[in-house]
Amino acid sequence: MFKLRLYQSIPYSCPYIPSNTAHHYTTEPNLSLSSDIYSQLINLGFRRAGERVHKPNCSDCQQCISLRIPVAKFTANRSQRRILNKNTLLKISVVNNPDYSQYYQLYEKYINRRHPESKSMQEVHDTFENFFFSSWSQTFAIEFYSPDSQLICVAICDPLLQGWSAVYTFYDMNFAKLSLGTFSILTQIDLAQKLKLDYLYLGYWIRDCVKMNYKTQFQPCEGFTNEKWMKINEY
Repeated sequence: MFKLRLYQSIPYSCPYIPSNTAHHYTTEPNLSLSSDIYSQLINLGFRRAGERVHKPNCSDCQQCISLRIPVAKFTANRSQRRILNKNTLLKISVVNNPDYSQYYQLYEKYINRRHPESKSMQEVHDTFENFFFSSWSQTFAIEFYSPDSQLICVAICDPLLQGWSAVYTFYDMNFAKLSLGTFSILTQIDLAQKLKLDYLYLGYWIRDCVKMNYKTQFQPCEGFTNEKWMKINEY
C-alpha cells in the first residue's frame, strides 16, 4: 500500500440530505492516478469523479457507505428475473474507447425527464464532460439497443484489478417500463461473472435516501463501514 496525501473540501450542502453540511477527502491535485491505484482506493471507500477520487468525511454524519456486490455469489431474485426475461430481445455491446459525444443527446434527455429540477443545461453539459470520464482510467461503455437497433441505454464503467465500478447509467425514458437501470446492473453482474471478476462497485448508498435503496436489492452486497467491508441487508 502506498502513502497518500489527502485534502479536505470546504463545507457544502449535502446533495442527498439537504439539511446536512457535507465534507469530503480528495486526492492531491498533482497525484498521478491510474486504474491500479484506483483499484486500491476504491477498496478503502473512495470513488472517482472525473480526474480525481474522493471519499465522504462528514463529522456529524456517516451515512454514505460504499457498496459492492461479490458477483460470484449473486443470485437474481424473482423481480430481477422478470426484468431479465422482458429484456431478452435487447442487443448489448461492450465498447472500449467509445466516442462519448454520441451519448450526450441520450444523457441530456434522460436528465431533463428524470431530474428536471436539478440542473441548468450548462451544468448538465459540464457534468457529462467532467464527471464521467478521466484521462487515466480506461473507462468503457455498455450499450443497449432495442430490437430495431435504437440506442436506448448506456452504462459507463471503470475497470479495476478486482472488478468493475459502475459509474453511471442513463437511458431513454420512453422505455422506462423495461426497468433499464436495474437491467443495466444485472447485465454488468452477468458480464463480470463471465470474466470471473470479484466485485461490481455501485458507488455510495445512504439508508435514509429512498432513491438509493434499489442498490441493496442486489444480494448479497457489502458495505464499507468502520473501515471494513461488511454484509448489508436489503432495504
